[in-house]
Amino acid sequence: MSLRSETVIIMAEYDVIVVGAGSAGSVAAATAAKLGLKTILIDQKDKETIGKKVCGDEVSKSHFDESGVKYPEGDEIAGVISGAIIYPPSHEDPLVLHGWKEFAGWTLNRHEFGQRLLAEAIAAGAELKHSTNVLGPIIEDGFVKGVICRDKKTKEKFEIRGKIVIDASGFASVIRKRVNHPLVEKEVDPRDVAICWRDIIELDKPLEDPETAIVILGGKTAPKGYVWIFPKGPKRVNAGLGVPGGMGYNPRKFWQEFKENYPMLKGQKVIETGGGSVPVRRPVWSLVADGVMFVGDAALQVNPIHGGGIGAGIRAAIMAGETAKEAIDKGDVSHKGLWSYNLKFMRTMGKRLASLDVFRLLLQDVSDEDLNFGLKKRILEEEDLMAANRGDNINMTLITKLKRAIRGMPKVGLLLKIKKAANAMNTIAHLYENYPENPEDLEKWKQKVIQAYKDSGVSRLK
Repeated sequence: MSLRSETVIIMAEYDVIVVGAGSAGSVAAATAAKLGLKTILIDQKDKETIGKKVCGDEVSKSHFDESGVKYPEGDEIAGVISGAIIYPPSHEDPLVLHGWKEFAGWTLNRHEFGQRLLAEAIAAGAELKHSTNVLGPIIEDGFVKGVICRDKKTKEKFEIRGKIVIDASGFASVIRKRVNHPLVEKEVDPRDVAICWRDIIELDKPLEDPETAIVILGGKTAPKGYVWIFPKGPKRVNAGLGVPGGMGYNPRKFWQEFKENYPMLKGQKVIETGGGSVPVRRPVWSLVADGVMFVGDAALQVNPIHGGGIGAGIRAAIMAGETAKEAIDKGDVSHKGLWSYNLKFMRTMGKRLASLDVFRLLLQDVSDEDLNFGLKKRILEEEDLMAANRGDNINMTLITKLKRAIRGMPKVGLLLKIKKAANAMNTIAHLYENYPENPEDLEKWKQKVIQAYKDSGVSRLK
């Protein structure tokens, strides 16, 4: 049966329809509405529960500085983050990251923060339609012209039409996955998805350092994945585990085993628990098609190392809202009219996320033994992790290469693997800085990126 069978037409026409009232969707709706566009924001949750989500809850201050979105404050803040400790599988010889401005930030009360962003969107003039499932896009003449919905309470189906649809529906991406367009990447390799389990845990003793995040890589604890422990105040943490999908791993099982053997968490009170999936790879090749844009997890705008997407999603949402205004003013909502959104995001945040994708694949490709050795001998150093996080190349100057060759002599293969991946990261960053001005050049550019991934020696990309 067609999605559009037995629908009731809503006559109101909107400039912008935003699907999903998470952090990215709410900011996109607020931006569009502030610019004078008639905007509707649709979410499946009821108004009071918008913002609740299973998530790591951490976000860096830099994303707010870059976007202009107001800092979280008051009850929106669960804890302050000023640094991190990264452990290899051996749990020994960690990298200690303190004093880096990139780590200044917060763990959030997602519900309070989400409610604030929602309120700002409504105050800006966006109309909210909550408790509504979006079933898919309305596509006519190759253009997305609106969305088909169902009221969760009355079960009534109806259409909402608009000039531009912004898909902020999360990794489920109810719009992107149903748009057949040459520019739209619909499928994601399951191994490029982290399947996670996390708890909010109340501790019986205060944390020794309530502003430092803990990350533990790989091993039997989280094969090819990671454990995180993020403070949410002096005696509460957001802690969980993520492993690659498509490999038969059960994150809940691994998490329970870890928790029972980790002194800080063993026997502590669980306040909230749950699982989910998050993409951990480069963004989709194009963030636009005819009449539609993608933001947040729907666009795979997520840090591939730790799966955090709040900051990148907010920054992308502002770009998308501004692009919608530009396109509507020019009377061109085709992919060409929306192309500037690609340029704004890909040449900045996209560069960083794609480079981090290679670094993620490198970490997954090396053995636990090599990870332990690499951190013990500081073949990978603090600056390397921060450079990768910024989207910069891992430092491989001649002097540094010689020093690392000496330190890593028993593991020359590991050193060469790091160097190969670092060169690919640099190439990919340069390619993203030069994301094509015109849609016609995308395929040629895409093939260059694919080749750079292949040259990394750790990629599965075809």
